[in-house]
Amino acid sequence: MKYRFNKKWLTCLCVMMVMMLTACSLNDIIPSKKGTEITSGQGSTGTAGTSSAGYEELQVEESVAVQDTEYIDEQYDFEKVTGVSQAQLEQIKSEQEGKYAYSVMDEKLHTLYAELVVIIDKEAEGVRVSTTDSDELQYVFQCVFNDHPEFYWIEGYSYIKHEMGGETIYLTFSGKYTYTKEERSVYDVDISMYVGRCSAGIGQSSSDYEKVKHVYEYIVEHTEYEIGAPDNQNILSVFIYGKSVCQGYAKAMQYMLEKLGVDCTLVVGYAMTGEGHAWNLVNIDGAYYYCDATWGDASYVFEGSSVGTSYPDTINYDFLNVTTDELLKTHMIENVVPMPYCSQTEANYYVMEGLLFTSVDTNQLANVFSSAYSQSQSSITIKCSDDAVYDAMYDELIENMSVFDYLGDTEEVSYTVSEEYNTFIFWL
Repeated sequence: MKYRFNKKWLTCLCVMMVMMLTACSLNDIIPSKKGTEITSGQGSTGTAGTSSAGYEELQVEESVAVQDTEYIDEQYDFEKVTGVSQAQLEQIKSEQEGKYAYSVMDEKLHTLYAELVVIIDKEAEGVRVSTTDSDELQYVFQCVFNDHPEFYWIEGYSYIKHEMGGETIYLTFSGKYTYTKEERSVYDVDISMYVGRCSAGIGQSSSDYEKVKHVYEYIVEHTEYEIGAPDNQNILSVFIYGKSVCQGYAKAMQYMLEKLGVDCTLVVGYAMTGEGHAWNLVNIDGAYYYCDATWGDASYVFEGSSVGTSYPDTINYDFLNVTTDELLKTHMIENVVPMPYCSQTEANYYVMEGLLFTSVDTNQLANVFSSAYSQSQSSITIKCSDDAVYDAMYDELIENMSVFDYLGDTEEVSYTVSEEYNTFIFWL
């Protein structure tokens, strides 16, 4: 809720705050084999289910076929199709160190992971991979998908099961590619330009926290949440079109932060309302935090104003570097690999910016408002450490109207409160 009250009139205008939630579901994010039945000699397809959000989903199909064979056909050989030797593949495996899903998965799957990285990069088709287990193939594909935001040109895959005497002897993998290498070369130029513009706000001595905060703010400020945005499941939606949904925001965050040397990965799950959702896990100074740029992009709609008063949008910082406990108030994690329990608060936005209040500290309040005015900010957000502090702050600033002591020469203020997150936003 957002309110505006006048020092003289004590009149409140209730306004609805609309938080831009996700329109994607888990089935938008990764291929699904739900309902797939494999019959000998026939192909079948499995498609994603209906989104709980009620929006039309991107249908990701996984085509499956069974092919009887009497020998291992060398035309499907990995090195022959991709041109990458086993020695080169080992080098590619070493380059994956630091990727979150890669580091968490069983080491015996690292070769398959590296194979898929090569195949996707080269847009190869019909390549024999080092597993005969289709579930294992899907798991590793999802891990690659989560670890590599730069692979914007793939939206799924198909495979053929090659059998001998009723036993699977190998699988051949083909990606479902949306852009050719020639088209990618054009997009890559635009991506590079976006990275340059965003990175321009980062100094050489910037800390990891400063990098994460800057990218979070930049993406929120330069992206509109739009369900029907083109390429909204990958980075093009943010970098090229400036319009996206949750997965586009999250992959853009991941891509930018990796460019800036900050470890970041994609996390998938659900919002508490049931919609599928995607966000990020970041590593700052050796500690993990969750970060949700989609929910940082808040829109406020004012109703009941006879004069059509409008106010500037503000960034929601409630989801910038939060703990697992804080995240689980509104999110449910259902990721392809286990996620860490995040308990550190040192790099939380409110802690780092001196905006976390453990009591009604008038000196701290004066410093916060003074700093905001000196930096020409349009609004400030403060957070209370618990419910008791929030209640005391509400009584002091709103009920007793002491907020006017910090606002200078004005008799009216607009504000938003969140009891769930114990936060206040005041427009200056």
